[in-house]
Amino acid sequence: MAGFYGTEQQQQLQRRTQSMSGWIAATPGVYNAGRFAGIEDPDRFPSSEFDRMLARDGLVGFRMIPSARARSLFPVLEAMGCRVDQWDIFVGSPEDAGARARMLADAAMPDGVAIRPAPSEPEDGDTIRLQEFLAANGLAPFPGSMLVTAPPFARTIVLGADEHIVATGHAYFPHNVHSPYHRHAWVGLIAVDEAWRGKGLGRLINALLIRAAFDELGAGHVYQMVAPANGPSRRMVENCGLRCEDSLRSGVAVPLESARFTR
Repeated sequence: MAGFYGTEQQQQLQRRTQSMSGWIAATPGVYNAGRFAGIEDPDRFPSSEFDRMLARDGLVGFRMIPSARARSLFPVLEAMGCRVDQWDIFVGSPEDAGARARMLADAAMPDGVAIRPAPSEPEDGDTIRLQEFLAANGLAPFPGSMLVTAPPFARTIVLGADEHIVATGHAYFPHNVHSPYHRHAWVGLIAVDEAWRGKGLGRLINALLIRAAFDELGAGHVYQMVAPANGPSRRMVENCGLRCEDSLRSGVAVPLESARFTR
């Protein structure tokens, strides 16, 4: 039971990523994006491999690649008929992001809001409702099997009010043992119900996840990805003690006419 969820393309990608999990874990230069297999060292792969991934998956993802390499690679992909959606990468250590997150996470919870039990079964009602919540907030959901993975490998945190999800997020290790970012935990899937925005829940769920990444997952660093034009998310991440790492870049290349894969 894997709990695949989303559009037909999203489910196909999740299914393929799960079937490739052994290869992803053993192959230098690739990472597990949860929803697809991505590339962190493009110099290990010929351009024909990018063509093959585009034809197979409808996208090619790049993460934690040097900014100088992105500046030379992304125009090549654009010349192939792709649009490259890009994200800035913010990185934090236990001394900065960890300390800041613990302080924020210890703040009083808004009235009526509480941490709910994390989902525990890939295909049960709680997991499906969480995936529906992510999709409704513009995020391509993870398969249920990832959302229910527990520490020390991953952590999902859900905030609820009454029977409703009001905020959620996830942390896990995308990079394999061959990567210099092997102990960098990614923090993301941050979503807040529209009716609850403006109450600090985004910052709170983010801080809770950063604290969990260090204290429960044993991460050496955490990182987050923010679109350049997303000012509110940028301020939230910086407020949690992370700083933009100008030397690194992330992007997803998709056919020009395709919609953005995720927010």
